[in-house]
Amino acid sequence: MLFYIVTIIVCMLAIIAGNVFSVPFEWNNLLWVSVNVVIGTIGVITADGIGATVIRRLLPKKWFMPTNKFWDVPKWEHNFYKAIKIKAWKDHVPELGGFTSFSKSELKSTSDKAYLEQFLVEINYGYVIHWQNAICGFVIMFIPYWFNLTGVLFPCPLSIWIPIFAVNFILSLLPAFILRYTGYTLSRLYKKQAKKAQEASE
Repeated sequence: MLFYIVTIIVCMLAIIAGNVFSVPFEWNNLLWVSVNVVIGTIGVITADGIGATVIRRLLPKKWFMPTNKFWDVPKWEHNFYKAIKIKAWKDHVPELGGFTSFSKSELKSTSDKAYLEQFLVEINYGYVIHWQNAICGFVIMFIPYWFNLTGVLFPCPLSIWIPIFAVNFILSLLPAFILRYTGYTLSRLYKKQAKKAQEASE
């Protein structure tokens, strides 16, 4: 979590600096840009939260079951995650499963079929949520902004909302990658336990 917080703060400062020092420096411009970067950041985080809530609460669980081959992680995709050295940085990316009362920060069982199934369901939900967050971050361009503190509302400038969108896009994709990387192994464990359960019932 600390890594993400620091990253967001550093990126906010970089966006402010880029906007302020690309024109002759003015204190009013610094204040205006800073306020709008903060509003944009809060806006995109809020949009992410709303999108996640809608997906998690309204879409049926049956769509995300690991028995659906749609969620299978192909070998080439798993190789891609290994190529980008995901094991070296994945522990720096926050796991927000606590908000759904199911934490994915550690694997508590490798043999409990029901637990593995729920873990994979949460992974699939999370994967869709993070992609939705990454793509739909552009909604902040529609937030009305105070222009030069005059009281006149204008759309957010491209030089502010595009960098915020880009940062949100990247920070949303990283956990999506981690979920798929984890799902590759868990899916095989789940199928193994499902096969055992089927054989035991025959």
